Amino acid sequence: MTPFHLKIVTPEGICYDGQAQSVTVCGISGYLGILAGHIDLTTSLGTGEARILIAGELRRAYCSRGLLSVQKGEVTLLPTVFHWTE
Repeated sequence: MTPFHLKIVTPEGICYDGQAQSVTVCGISGYLGILAGHIDLTTSLGTGEARILIAGELRRAYCSRGLLSVQKGEVTLLPTVFHWTE
């Protein structure tokens, strides 16, 4: 899979800033997936599990409320709460 830049920022600070291959998060209307080349998008986040593929490794996190933005191939996740499960 083609990587893209992902930045995850919470009120506490930056949780991740680097390359990712996919992002799956809970939106307000259900889960949505982001891959490289996704159209520009801004949407609200719901509460649920985030699944992020980084260097071929699937990482999981609790993600709640906030925004997801895809702009010019870069993805920014701005959740109110984000905790890696590991």
